[in-house]
Amino acid sequence: MDPNLVSNKSFGAGGQENLQQIGGSRNVQYNADIINYHGGRVQEPTRTPPPPSSTVPFHRDPNFVDRPELEALEEKLAVWNKKVALLAIEFCYRIRDRSPEVWTFWVHASSAARFDADIRKLACDAVIPGWDDPKSDAFTLVYSWLRDERNGKWLLVLDNVDDASFLFEKRDDKNQSARIRIAYFPPCAHGSTLITSRSRAAVERFADECNVIVVSQMREVTALALLENKLGQSAAMKDMRKLAVALDYMPLALAQAAAYIKQRIPRYSVGRYLAELEESEKSQTGLLSSSSKELRRDEEAQNSIILTLQISFQQVLKERPSAADLLSLMSMYNYQGIPEYLISAEWSGTNKDFNEDIVTLEEFLFISTTMSSTTCFEMHRLVQVAARAWLRSQKKYQEWVQKACQQLDEAFPPGEFENWGRCEELYPHVTSTLSLHLRDQELSPRRTSIQDDGDHETFLSRASIQYKAAWFDLRRGLFSKAESLIAESYETKAALLGMEDEEALSALSFHGVVLSDQGEDEAAEDKIRRALVGKETVLEKDHSSTLASVSHLATVLFRQEKDDKAEEAIRRALKGKEKKLGKEHPDTLTCLNILAKVLRGQGKYAEAEEASRQALQGREKVLGMEHLHTLTSSSDLAKVLSRQGNYEAAEAASRRALEGFERALGTDHPETLLSVCCHAEVMKGRGRQVDAVSLYKRAVAGFSVSLGVRHANTVLSQGSLERLQNDIKSEENGKERQFWFWKAITAGFRPA
Repeated sequence: MDPNLVSNKSFGAGGQENLQQIGGSRNVQYNADIINYHGGRVQEPTRTPPPPSSTVPFHRDPNFVDRPELEALEEKLAVWNKKVALLAIEFCYRIRDRSPEVWTFWVHASSAARFDADIRKLACDAVIPGWDDPKSDAFTLVYSWLRDERNGKWLLVLDNVDDASFLFEKRDDKNQSARIRIAYFPPCAHGSTLITSRSRAAVERFADECNVIVVSQMREVTALALLENKLGQSAAMKDMRKLAVALDYMPLALAQAAAYIKQRIPRYSVGRYLAELEESEKSQTGLLSSSSKELRRDEEAQNSIILTLQISFQQVLKERPSAADLLSLMSMYNYQGIPEYLISAEWSGTNKDFNEDIVTLEEFLFISTTMSSTTCFEMHRLVQVAARAWLRSQKKYQEWVQKACQQLDEAFPPGEFENWGRCEELYPHVTSTLSLHLRDQELSPRRTSIQDDGDHETFLSRASIQYKAAWFDLRRGLFSKAESLIAESYETKAALLGMEDEEALSALSFHGVVLSDQGEDEAAEDKIRRALVGKETVLEKDHSSTLASVSHLATVLFRQEKDDKAEEAIRRALKGKEKKLGKEHPDTLTCLNILAKVLRGQGKYAEAEEASRQALQGREKVLGMEHLHTLTSSSDLAKVLSRQGNYEAAEAASRRALEGFERALGTDHPETLLSVCCHAEVMKGRGRQVDAVSLYKRAVAGFSVSLGVRHANTVLSQGSLERLQNDIKSEENGKERQFWFWKAITAGFRPA
């Protein structure tokens, strides 16, 4: 049997008041020069720091049965006088009981998306200075805070590290200077990291063998104690012993069986449960084999857990079908952090009905409620796997894949800035659901067999999710991810709806936008023109969707310096938008802002300034002063003012845009870096070459990381930097020649 594992890494030395040194990792190399975004030591907090607390998102089990592994943990860490997660939960509570001055942090490490979200949450929970500053990097803040002894002792739990590979990967593959995720947890004398995993291979990447605690199979006495705690004195010892043996002493299976039996006492018994378990074992071999690959456990362990859960699934279905439906829906998403709003909308009944379904699932130990700003639910991974396998055996799996995709499609908003909070919260479920569907259906939109699949609605919902997720990734500057998603979204829609369908054509046009933002303007123009021709054929020429592609085309033409064609296209789009939507609609204002750029590119500065001011004023009124589109208009106005020599006004507009982008997107986002280039141009015009050089260098470095050294933005900013440096050098050489010239002349008139 693959053992459950707990790995602990303790740093420092000392007795009961400090964490004891138990050896370092032989695999993990930590980079000691990580600093926070302020450029050095952690800044002193401007407010009173909160007292040490715990972020463990689970309630304590009052019936917890002591395990020897807990003693091993205490002995290893030597600071504070199980299913792996339960052991870690109980251990954290014991720490808080005995040493309330110790911080305890809980980070889900089952996936990169979930891990990254919890690191950001950690910074918020600890109120680390800068956590609420959008331009700060949560990982760097957490690293600096953890290694600062003034913040106190801490224990950090990395839960469910079954696949450790993402912890040894950089958060940004294109960023050569980025660090692997695990490097953000510093070795220090006042902190320890506790890792839970079902994979020995994963754990051994973090710690030496001597620091790995194997949570082995329960002993009979411990298993019987667990059953006694759950069932009380109502069950005969001999029956409980048989049940423990039948379930291989596995805590999850035992706890689940006990919960099932206890709900039905006195009309139900352990003996009856054993009989039903035997019956299921004979009749459900297909169920067991379908789940064995995903469970990755030995055959006996799989059978015990799944058979136990299957009995409970059937009972929930019998007693409360709506609760079984809820569990089916939840099993399709990431098993952690499932927001209530994502699953409650499926229910046509009252809020009371939904709450009763939740209570039913909690009573069966299928799910738990986590404590956070948003009500979320979690389920054990084995419950999720067993639920999916059970649905397959009932021929209902595809039905719930479809419902989950449709529900997620409705909940996941477009990727505009004002929706980022919701998008980020749901993104782990986007990743999980999309991967699940492809893996389990063994279908891809690139295969012609998709057209023979009867479940078109599932694929269309999936394609819609991909479209919006690509939108979100594009706005965040994750261009390669955005391109992959939008490409597949288009192929799915084209295959199912036809290449001339409006949705397919819109996806094709948006694919062109994504390519253009990566500097692939020729390919972008081709896709957008194809989409535009298709829309003009199947829709009206002044249809909003058609005009959207016209504005996309204008932007691509402008980037290729095809200014006359760009002006023709954007004036058409602007006229149509004004007629259809009005002059103050956000889409109309976007067209107006593009027109201002095109006019500036043509050297029509007076017209460009007028259009820029109109766009800026309109966006300030409609979208707000800090909206990203408003900031873009401010930056564009600065450019045209600079071209006209009005540097003072240009600097004010440029600085406003730059500071706004830094607040909203951070210092390294491509949109922020474009604003950096704009500000550099203004500084150059004002004669502040040193400031301009510094800004251009920042832009070049940032673009090289986020977009690559060959991207147009990188090349252009590098060219601007080199020209400015050459101008400065030429000016210095000219001054030097002039100095020696006058010195030579005046030397001839020096008195003897």
